[in-house]
Amino acid sequence: MIITANEIKVGTKLAEADGYLFDVVEIVKETAKTITVRLCSDFSPCQNLWTVKKNGEKGGIIKTFRKSTRLYGIA
Repeated sequence: MIITANEIKVGTKLAEADGYLFDVVEIVKETAKTITVRLCSDFSPCQNLWTVKKNGEKGGIIKTFRKSTRLYGIA
């Protein structure tokens, strides 16, 4: 399913073209034209992408999208 970044909410699942899945776990910042989110993947072998790292810190990556950007969403 194709969505625009404007439709992102906490809990939205986003897929990359290669099939890698990310969960939106936090809306970090939102402006009229952009949305910045924390993306995590608890099934990733890379521990930095987990929702919570082994040391207890927040994990994932921070990504900013223009609200008009089209993304692959999972229903």
